[in-house]
Amino acid sequence: MIRIKDIAQMAGVSTTTVSNVIHGNIKKVSPANVEKIQTLLEQTGYIPSMGARMLAGKSSRMIGVILPLDKKRSLRQITDPFLSTILGAIEAEAYRENYYMIFHQADSSEDMHLLVSKWNVDGVISICMPDEINEKASELLHIPMVSVDGYYKKAGICNVGLEDEKGGYEMAKYLLEQGHRNLYYLADGRVGSNGMRWRGVQRALKEAGIEEIQSRFLVISHSLEERRAFYQAQLEMLKNADALFFASDYYAIDGIQFLDSQGIRVPEDVSVAGFDDNFLASLCRPALTTVHQDIEEKGRLAVHMLVGQMEERKDEEREIRLPVKLVVRGTVREKKQK
Repeated sequence: MIRIKDIAQMAGVSTTTVSNVIHGNIKKVSPANVEKIQTLLEQTGYIPSMGARMLAGKSSRMIGVILPLDKKRSLRQITDPFLSTILGAIEAEAYRENYYMIFHQADSSEDMHLLVSKWNVDGVISICMPDEINEKASELLHIPMVSVDGYYKKAGICNVGLEDEKGGYEMAKYLLEQGHRNLYYLADGRVGSNGMRWRGVQRALKEAGIEEIQSRFLVISHSLEERRAFYQAQLEMLKNADALFFASDYYAIDGIQFLDSQGIRVPEDVSVAGFDDNFLASLCRPALTTVHQDIEEKGRLAVHMLVGQMEERKDEEREIRLPVKLVVRGTVREKKQK
């Protein structure tokens, strides 16, 4: 592997001069030497040592990306298309900005702090972490931080999210317009984006004059085994439902598989809708009616916002809510036209 010492010998300069050029400190280096050193770096394919940078106490050029730790989920959450897509987008954008990504699962702000302390990361992106953990972490870490899909009581935390309430409202309204008044919303929790989407569903139900709204929120488990057991216990309710609106495409497609195993046809017997519009939504059969969000753009903007903080760019946005749109496919039985 080529070393700074080797580049210095080839250029006829000191190792300090080469190091300064590599790190952009060129005020005291002549333009001729800068050009000569940069040419040699390109020709030799020199790669800076990340370990050396960290030991020197300089910027690590590393971003910590953190997901919530839930032992029941095991590896399931990594295989969720939403998470795999956004992680890929974050890694690609970080690399474009000359940063590297460290992935970690944490269950507390203290655990997040441990990652920061061990690896000297320059900033943190938290994805779907509970808001209270993010709020505490923002006070504890003392480095730039951006959350994805957060809703906070206190201002100041940088966040990239969605028009979640609008998405929930538009899907519920569409299902109701197709005559599906016996509608249920299924999510793995009541807070964050799940809760905001439910607010949109409630608004649509109220506008339609439907009563007993609260019983239409069904909380499902992260665990596949527990979720299937719940569906089995609620089988009669599911059979009698007009439509099931899941808070993610992953759960919607899993729900369709369960219904099929019980001889319940989609959409002939029950309509199903999801949220995300991941790549599986158009591949499953029938193709899934869902709410589209730009997952890759969400990851890209999270990195852009974080790098903006780390490099102290002015006039950076601190709160972004990306638009959503209804995507009608084949899992919803449309109202017959007269």
